[in-house]
Amino acid sequence: MNACMNKEFTQTPGYLIHEISRFLNREYDHRMSELGLTRAQWWVLAMLHFNNGVTQSELAAELGFGKAALGLLLDRLEKKGWLKRKPHAADRRAKCIFRTAKTKSLTTRMQIIAVEMNTDLVAGLSKKEQASLIRMLQTVRNNLSND
Repeated sequence: MNACMNKEFTQTPGYLIHEISRFLNREYDHRMSELGLTRAQWWVLAMLHFNNGVTQSELAAELGFGKAALGLLLDRLEKKGWLKRKPHAADRRAKCIFRTAKTKSLTTRMQIIAVEMNTDLVAGLSKKEQASLIRMLQTVRNNLSND
């Protein structure tokens, strides 16, 4: 911590969550770089692993990305052969996003790294403390959510 930072400020939930997010993003970038992925690409592929065939608009809303920014990201992933966009069956304006078979081994490696990452995140916490942390974080997320 920087010596000029106010200790009272650095002990607030907002500050700590911000710092954890910053460190988490940096760690994801570091760990995913061995796969040739950015954090944003990782999140898209992870979401498609669980929601293959989702529309581009649904994916943008779920990830909190603008439609244009997501479109550019999907272009890059499509060029790598990791996804395909297909017309929606009922809405001609919509595109559905599908993972390709090329992502199978990549997704397996992503899952291994994610499990390692989550294990490292809670190192030193008991199972009870981990469960409590998850409940508290869910409450904070729900407090901020517009849902």
